[in-house]
Amino acid sequence: MKTKLAERFWAVILLLVTAGALKITPPQEISPNPIGGASVELYLNILSYIILFCLMLSHWKGFLFVGTRSKSQLILFTIVLFSVFWSVDVGSTLIYLRGLIRIYLVAIYLAMRYTLREQMRLAAWALGIATVLSMIVPLTIPGFGIHTAPELKGMWTGIYGHKNQLGYMMAWSAGLFLHLGLSANRYRWLMWVLLGISVQLILLSRSTTSLMILCTMGCLLPIYNFVKKTNYKLQIILITFALMILIGGAILVVSNAETIIGASGKDMTFNGRTDLWEYVNIAISEKPWLGYGYYAFWDSIFAIKVRSLYTWASNAHNGFLELLLDLGWVGFSCFLVGLVRFFVMAINRIVTVAKRTEDYWPMQMLVIILILNFSEARLLNPSWNWLMYLTTALSLTVNSHMNKKQAWLKEVTNG
Repeated sequence: MKTKLAERFWAVILLLVTAGALKITPPQEISPNPIGGASVELYLNILSYIILFCLMLSHWKGFLFVGTRSKSQLILFTIVLFSVFWSVDVGSTLIYLRGLIRIYLVAIYLAMRYTLREQMRLAAWALGIATVLSMIVPLTIPGFGIHTAPELKGMWTGIYGHKNQLGYMMAWSAGLFLHLGLSANRYRWLMWVLLGISVQLILLSRSTTSLMILCTMGCLLPIYNFVKKTNYKLQIILITFALMILIGGAILVVSNAETIIGASGKDMTFNGRTDLWEYVNIAISEKPWLGYGYYAFWDSIFAIKVRSLYTWASNAHNGFLELLLDLGWVGFSCFLVGLVRFFVMAINRIVTVAKRTEDYWPMQMLVIILILNFSEARLLNPSWNWLMYLTTALSLTVNSHMNKKQAWLKEVTNG
């Protein structure tokens, strides 16, 4: 029991590092470095690698088994690794590749050692700490947690350096605590309190995208409950249709937020993104099959014209276009296969397994990922977003593999 408890502790530490909850970063206009300097992130990364190394030694067979279950994820990761050979900026590729490898190892470990429900509770520790700190820091440390730049003045950043980063993390936090609050028997009151703080931080960051993500997830919950009463084929049709309508509607609202609700103070308009995407599409068409290499485009000579026209653009501000830039249609196709498989397995979990609201969480992750990546580049990068997607995809794949194996053994025994 003590060993299990100690292992969970180290798992939470890994998640805290990924969630950025172990460092406090002032608004980006003040400094890009956290309290303690740039070395803080280096030390945290070293700590995470030490923990992972110890865990891999203890469970190396499990790492190999889980890491090779999802063929699409394995192929995609292999393409990322080999993109070093055609990268137009090898230095940037290698820097971000280190972080991505760590994300993959953490995802494999979580999928190997914990069920999806256990993963939710471990993630709740990390996101809960990040949420509480993001509320406390702006209230207690002068100059931290709130933007001072004229175009962003008054918008909260919490423990993160930018209001978009805070909003994005609080969308995950609010979504998770919403599902746990509707499912948990113990500490339910705490889940609701943390949900309330997360929503408040989304409002203080003025993140329209994060707010729409949360609203969309809330609208889908009664639909999931309703379709449980229908037949299997109709369930799939209704869930798919509801997702298309709500996600499409959320993207439309986010795209026209300034017109619909008179939003102001945005650091970038949707129209600005549209113009940027035209140049990004031109760049994609010049290297369509394999792209420019993982994280290689924006600091290369190929991006000089785009960066001169759009000085605020350090990425495509669209996760799907960014993936096409990095890995071309070959890499994007592998990602798409994995995404479709994730969608199918998540639907299957709703219609065959779901007993509590938390069982809808894998499908709700797709809501976050799809809406978020329409205006932000959050796919296949060393971040919380990709960790949650990958570990859930691996968990669903392992569960599917084990269920098929059990069904086969039952059939053989009965036969």
